[in-house]
Amino acid sequence: MRLALVFLALAVVSAMGAAVADRQDFTPPDRVQLSGWMGSRVQASESNRLAQMDVDRLLEGYRKRPGRQAWDGEHVGKWLHAATLAWVNSGDPKLRQKLDHVAAELVKCQLPDGYLGTYLDKDRWTDWDVWAHKYNLIGLLTYIKFTGNTNALPACRRMGDLLCRTFGDQPGQRDIIKAGWHVGMAPTSVLEPMVLLYRATGDPRYLDFCAYILRAWEQPNGPKIISTLLTLKRVDKVGNGKAYEMLSCLNGALEYYRIVGDPRLLAACENAWKDIVDNRLYVTGAASYDEVFHDNFDFPNVANVGETCVTVTWLQLNAQLLRLTGEAKYADQLEHVILNQLFGAQKCDGTAWGYYVQMEGKKPYSSDLDGHCCLSSGPRGIALIPTFALSTDADGAVVNLYDAGTAHLILRDGSPVTIVTETRYPSDADIRLSVQPASAQSFTVKLRIPSWCQDALLQVNGRKTSLRPDPDGYVAVHRKWKAGDQIHLTLPLGPSVIVGDHKNQGKAVLCYGPLILAADQALDPALDSATLAGTNLATLSIQSQLAPASARTWPAARVYSANALNGKIRLLPFADAGEAGSTYKVWLPYGVP
Repeated sequence: MRLALVFLALAVVSAMGAAVADRQDFTPPDRVQLSGWMGSRVQASESNRLAQMDVDRLLEGYRKRPGRQAWDGEHVGKWLHAATLAWVNSGDPKLRQKLDHVAAELVKCQLPDGYLGTYLDKDRWTDWDVWAHKYNLIGLLTYIKFTGNTNALPACRRMGDLLCRTFGDQPGQRDIIKAGWHVGMAPTSVLEPMVLLYRATGDPRYLDFCAYILRAWEQPNGPKIISTLLTLKRVDKVGNGKAYEMLSCLNGALEYYRIVGDPRLLAACENAWKDIVDNRLYVTGAASYDEVFHDNFDFPNVANVGETCVTVTWLQLNAQLLRLTGEAKYADQLEHVILNQLFGAQKCDGTAWGYYVQMEGKKPYSSDLDGHCCLSSGPRGIALIPTFALSTDADGAVVNLYDAGTAHLILRDGSPVTIVTETRYPSDADIRLSVQPASAQSFTVKLRIPSWCQDALLQVNGRKTSLRPDPDGYVAVHRKWKAGDQIHLTLPLGPSVIVGDHKNQGKAVLCYGPLILAADQALDPALDSATLAGTNLATLSIQSQLAPASARTWPAARVYSANALNGKIRLLPFADAGEAGSTYKVWLPYGVP
């Protein structure tokens, strides 16, 4: 595998020991090759977006300061992060060449004092330049880790040193809360890469700086992130409620938790997760509108709903919590947000992304970096999918997401195990996994049974097997596995209805298995007047069939139909709705037939 040689080259940047070990492992992206629906989206993002990026546009704001827009500096670091993961997954030599070029050219733009932002000297530390340093650190450290090319490490250290000199609570230092937006949550989200920089170098100054950030959060002018989540347990009461920046800070807090082991940090992040899932999560997995967390069950369908940057940081939070706790409920949320909101924000061919991808309207696809920050965030979420789709833990292998493909896993005892998945899920209920250890060996394969599925069936080598989940939420199959052993998992796909309340009274959402459906004017020209024939499944008679060629975004794509008051209405998965520029609706009015 490509990473075998890479990791040998990383002795100089070996990770420092952590106080808290992950329950589930981060899977290097080259070990999981997906080829189903998820795989098609991963490949489209790599080949049609990341590999096609205009690198001169990425570097423009650094080569000629200031950039076109205040946050221009964030794009190159985000691209480096996503493109590195995508290259590891695909092995594309042209993308690797582009990565090497961009990393080297970015480092050339660093000023002698370590500054790697896009602002003029007179405007430093007033807007989004700490934020840009955050993404440059994330991008370059990811590039160093997976390529083994450490030429950019001194530049990362100079950035870290500059931040440590500039900000702090000692005489002559700046208050980082005042260095950016949203009650300081934007600049203090640099916590995440500063932890990574400490892990890569072992320099205690970087860890001291991380401790300073946590103190800054609790200053009188700070956002009170940890204290609020431990006491009020509501994300809308943290700072000004700005979702993207807050979730970025929480991802940093979890990285810091790995190092210091303070249980309050994990508890605060778990409280945030529960509050979002219980009170602030849209049916598609979107979180927030107008980029802010609002009051309980405040879900307008059109009010700048579903910022893609929030979608990606929400995905990252779930991935972090999944690794730290090993609990299947976080993988459940990952499936939900990926198959619905994340894919719904990505143009199916991977070329463009939507900023706000709302519950109705038109998908606002754009490919021009001048448009918005989400254009560089979306590919990061896609590139992360192979890192948690299948994983390993102390017991063996873990299957979190179901997509056709091959995973070459390394168990914690060093044993190689290949798992080949054959499925057309989520268009088909059958999932067949072939478990292929190098030699007969006893270990556990953990399977996630989605929360929406109540009647799954499991067979191992043709024999029915118990589906009782363990406390972590997974069904564990422990046996002495030999090459060719077969797992046959059936997740019966069927319709369900979510009846609206609060701002969606009198409306309903139709679902099919894990998919949120939407009516699309391209299939139903009379969409504006369409009314469902009630909310009873028998009355609605929801049916599924292979999508027509015009709507077939992958070979097994489906369309769905339901009874309306004036005939039939046809629906698509939210991920595919509006692809042709047509109007779509998730929430549909219902009446009495």
